[in-house]
Amino acid sequence: MCEMLAISSPVAVPIADILEWSCLLDELGVAGFGWGLVWTDGETLHHYRSVDGIRKDSIASRALRGVTWTRGFVHLRRPSLMSTIGHVNAQPYVSQDRDWAFAHNGFLKQHRDFRAQYQDDLRGTSDSEVGFQYWLRRLSENPSLTGSLIETHQALGGNANFMALHRRGDLAVYAGNEENPVYTFEMNGIRIASTSLHSHDNFLFEAVFPGASRIEHLPPGTAHLMP
Repeated sequence: MCEMLAISSPVAVPIADILEWSCLLDELGVAGFGWGLVWTDGETLHHYRSVDGIRKDSIASRALRGVTWTRGFVHLRRPSLMSTIGHVNAQPYVSQDRDWAFAHNGFLKQHRDFRAQYQDDLRGTSDSEVGFQYWLRRLSENPSLTGSLIETHQALGGNANFMALHRRGDLAVYAGNEENPVYTFEMNGIRIASTSLHSHDNFLFEAVFPGASRIEHLPPGTAHLMP
């Protein structure tokens, strides 16, 4: 399930704009059971996560006051397995060295086949965290960011949209959840990628991003580097 939003901008985007878009995605999409976001200042990854849905989160407005970013993404959670609700399963995930952040929308069908080998590095119980650990290992072997995301979905199967961000600004989106297509587009010079509210029509652009231009659908099985 879940909804996701990535933003790449030549100028800093205020957190108020990001939260406004995210609240609409949460309200109109399939989410509401936790949320998080990650951004970079070009040197360091910063992130915030909550087990409350974004519209119920009473701390976020204070914790994120004054934040702006040029590159980052948001994850709005609705777990495939409701028993995985909890802070340890909140996304985005951040690597131990704080170089990379990762999030997933969908369900990785083969996650149990890999869980045992990553057990020492897992904090939670979700399929997405197994995907995160698998992806980190693929990335260490294959320096192609887009290629490693594609390989991760091919290995773990199921439905998968991914977003990944490096502390220095590399930002990629992978589309592989046909139940929730991914679109890239532009608004006022800002490049955006968003899941589509699990809706196979233009409602995303009617209700959340009415000013969008240069809209492109990411074909399933493809990864896109945000400019």
